[in-house]
Amino acid sequence: MRTLNQRKLNWVIRQMKQGELSVWHIARQQGITPRHARRLFARFRDSEKPRLGRPGRGAKRITAEERQVVAELYKKQPMGATNMERILSLDGHSIPHNRLHRILKELKLACTQPNKSRRRKWIRFERKHSNSLWHIDWTKHEGKWLCAILDDASRLIVGYGVFDNATAENAVAVLDKAVVAYGVPRQLISDHGTQFMSPPRESCAEPRDTVFQLRMKELGIQHIKARVKHPQTNGKLERWWQTNKFLTKHFGDRGKAVKYYNEGRPHMSLENGSLRTPMQAFVEKI
Repeated sequence: MRTLNQRKLNWVIRQMKQGELSVWHIARQQGITPRHARRLFARFRDSEKPRLGRPGRGAKRITAEERQVVAELYKKQPMGATNMERILSLDGHSIPHNRLHRILKELKLACTQPNKSRRRKWIRFERKHSNSLWHIDWTKHEGKWLCAILDDASRLIVGYGVFDNATAENAVAVLDKAVVAYGVPRQLISDHGTQFMSPPRESCAEPRDTVFQLRMKELGIQHIKARVKHPQTNGKLERWWQTNKFLTKHFGDRGKAVKYYNEGRPHMSLENGSLRTPMQAFVEKI
């Protein structure tokens, strides 16, 4: 049975008063039962302007204690309402995520995002084991070039660096640092940027490998090229750029932002019966 909106309710009441259509036809037109049509008419027949009321109880007033709890937690761990609900539940606080989102909006720490209001069917692709596949990419932020490498299975940032220029040599430096810290991955995916490869062109049908490609071959890493003009291939890292910019602004330091993301911030995509940070997932999935 359909849920009537205000316009459809007005139509039902008007047709019932006019009596030109049978109750059965009115109910069929709106996808409701004849019994429900009669019930609506009995309720609103004497109302000049029938109004649909919101079902259930009204929202409880937010207390000063709840605002303080949310503000203190957000200062230490900036996160959304869903993750915040889980963190607070571990400390004995039972506040639903919808209520937490209202508090965050009041404190101007969150805003309504229409694109996230509609439930979607998620189809998530990820490797089963750590160091199976890494993502690498460049972005520009505050006049500097940032290169980062992300592990596909755990979302861990295994390496990053800030440079004046986005070059193949700097990409090699970030890769070497990541390999020393976490080991050699089986595969690494990148876009077709000149920092990662030398694409064929009219003037040079078979270009030489860049220093980055040569280093990959030395380490025995299979180089996977993303589809042209398809940033979704590197979507996990593309999303991390947004998170990193937000955390860097919050903590005032990029190193602290990366450390908090890796070791302190539970990642919703990594939940496996309990909250897990990227570092915890990386260790468990080796």
